[in-house]
Amino acid sequence: MNPIETQYRNHKIVIRDEIEFTSKGVTGTLDNQPVSKRIIQVDDVDVTSRCRVSNTDEEKTEAARRFIDRIYPKGKSQS
Repeated sequence: MNPIETQYRNHKIVIRDEIEFTSKGVTGTLDNQPVSKRIIQVDDVDVTSRCRVSNTDEEKTEAARRFIDRIYPKGKSQS
């Protein structure tokens, strides 16, 4: 899927695919099947683990907005 970019209070939110390769246990070898998952980035930093799990891109965008509101209270974000 194509990445989704939005602006919110001077911050850039990007929802995009990240390709991971699953490992085969403790052997350290990589599986041939890539696994794709959607991640949330705010100002080019992955914040997926700090946002509540969401199913749709719209819910992920809303979670990123709530994250920004928590980390950068209104009036203090000048970046």
